[in-house]
Amino acid sequence: VGKNGVGKTTLLKAIAAFDIEGMPRHHRILHVRQEVTPSGGEVSVLNAVLEADVERNTLLREEKVLLKRLEGADGGGADAAEGSATAVKEKLEKLKSADTASDDS
Repeated sequence: VGKNGVGKTTLLKAIAAFDIEGMPRHHRILHVRQEVTPSGGEVSVLNAVLEADVERNTLLREEKVLLKRLEGADGGGADAAEGSATAVKEKLEKLKSADTASDDS
């Protein structure tokens, strides 16, 4: 938070681009521009960031597909679908725990 023109956006862009010497390369840094306009109404900052998480959204879609397959499976493909659904759930839990760990730091 600061006055216009003092370099807030410039600093955030430099951080996201790892242009600052000594900035740890193992961090995942995202810069959400304030000009983001929601499609279909107001979107909170949290939801805008979550919608931008490609890996998370891909896993959530894959989970839905697999769960539908499980519901309609007639025994034969159920085991394979269940194994895939379990793998997706484990990946989602891993993402959730990583998010929680980053919130704590």
